Amino acid sequence: MPHDSTTTRRGPWRILVLDRSPDDVKFIIAVVANGGDVRPAGPGAVLDEVTVRWAAGRSGLYVPVFTRLPHPEVWCIDEHPQREGTS
Repeated sequence: MPHDSTTTRRGPWRILVLDRSPDDVKFIIAVVANGGDVRPAGPGAVLDEVTVRWAAGRSGLYVPVFTRLPHPEVWCIDEHPQREGTS
């Protein structure tokens, strides 16, 4: 079955990124609202030309520049199951 990011999670993806850049350590919260902005990557994935074109198209940038985060850690942020559907 092909990867379909719209069926892997309900609602938007919320992630917490710890960027351990030596000169500017920071936490970043990102929300990925569109399932098309999530693309599968296999073991040993690299930033190849296909991925660069996909990222450029999805981001709306004509000539994107990619800056490697040296040691990122990422967590998915979800609602606790007991709180879903409550107001």
